[in-house]
Amino acid sequence: MRLALAAATLALLTVAAAGVALYGLDRTARLAAEAMAAQRRLEAYATYSGRVNEWTLSLISGAPAGDAGVIASLDALDRLTEEDIAAAQSEAEAAERTQGHVPARLRAQFGQLSRSMTSSASGAASVTAAQLYAASAPAIIGQQIVREAERRDEALTQMEAARRGMRRAAIAIGIAAPLVLGVLYLAILRPLFSRLQSASRAAERLVAGGAVGEGYGHDELGLLFARLRQMAARLDRRRGALLRDRERLGQLVEERTAELSRANERLEAADRQRRRFFTDVSHELRTPLTVILGEAELGAQRGDAETRAAFATIEARALRLFRRIEDLLRIARSESGQLELRQEQVDLARVVAMAVADLQPLAQRGGLAIVTDVPSLLVTADPDWLRQVISGIVENAVKYAGRGATLTIRGAEAGQMAALTLTDDGPGMPPQMRAHLFDRFARAGEAPGFGVGLALAAWVAEAQGGGLELLPAPEEQGTRLCLTLPLWKEET
Repeated sequence: MRLALAAATLALLTVAAAGVALYGLDRTARLAAEAMAAQRRLEAYATYSGRVNEWTLSLISGAPAGDAGVIASLDALDRLTEEDIAAAQSEAEAAERTQGHVPARLRAQFGQLSRSMTSSASGAASVTAAQLYAASAPAIIGQQIVREAERRDEALTQMEAARRGMRRAAIAIGIAAPLVLGVLYLAILRPLFSRLQSASRAAERLVAGGAVGEGYGHDELGLLFARLRQMAARLDRRRGALLRDRERLGQLVEERTAELSRANERLEAADRQRRRFFTDVSHELRTPLTVILGEAELGAQRGDAETRAAFATIEARALRLFRRIEDLLRIARSESGQLELRQEQVDLARVVAMAVADLQPLAQRGGLAIVTDVPSLLVTADPDWLRQVISGIVENAVKYAGRGATLTIRGAEAGQMAALTLTDDGPGMPPQMRAHLFDRFARAGEAPGFGVGLALAAWVAEAQGGGLELLPAPEEQGTRLCLTLPLWKEET
């Protein structure tokens, strides 16, 4: 309320100063225009009188001249008189200025003088006409000159009076403004600034967690402090609740962290046991397999043809089992993040033939025919992992293509890459399986097998600079996968 009063007082002073200035400027401009107009009319009457005298003397002297100058001066008087009437401030003033229209009377007298002097043949008659004109017209002109001079002087006097009034008003406002500002500062602004400083200190105490304080009045600022005290109380309550929640959260985090640590330890122990199990099993299987392979090699070198063929079959089956054990160990190491890939020159056709040979018995049992058309392409890859990737894809076809289906394996160059496409004409995988084809350990139903999954196959292909992708099957039937690998370069 006090600020509003101070603002209203300052606004009133500003409006008063502006009003005085505007009134003074308007009054001065109007009086100056009136004085200048009176001066122009005075000069116009004098000009008219001089031109009439010149015209009359020229006629009397026998050297007649035209009356254009006289007519022009009369026209100027008419225009100035009309402007004077239009500038009147009231109807009474306009009627007074119109009464006894002097330019019209002068125009009539000059017309009569012109007719008398131009129609008279003798010089005496012209002199008589000029004397008659001189008896009346100069008096009228003199009266108008005096009148216009009085109006001019009156306007100038009023201008001076207005100037003095404006100066007095300006001095009064100039004296009143500092006094009013001083009163406003002492009565309103200084107490307000003091309370605002108190408010600043209270806000600092509030930030530091202290109390706002009491005794700040009953105006708007006092209401603000009351709101601040309420807010401080709410903040204190919330701060206490937050501290309690933080303590409970800390305890909960500690408990969950301890549980997670124990679970992680159990998982690490289980993973160590799993890797140890795979290692032990592989070791236990490798030893007898090594003996079997050695005996089979020796047996295949002696005896009759039937015996050698039997030992050769035993050797091939034992070698295939040995490779499966190596695959099992390799998968175990990859699941523990220990995937190691060699970059060697590999004959793609030979690796495909080995993978097909390994899975030929499984394919025969599943009723799947395998057709290969792979030229000898040298690629950069890990031979063991590449064979296992191809075996995994073929095993996947055996599971989902169904009996009577055919798996076609074709290889070709594609720029700097070798592309191996594996296409079966079976019913294809279920849609839900296609959506998660490259998810790790994704299987349809209870499909058996411990070979490398398609997710790991894609990972291995990408790690060797290639890729594995699912392509649209021909005639929308079956499944088509494309394995790409970089071609071998001598500089690599």
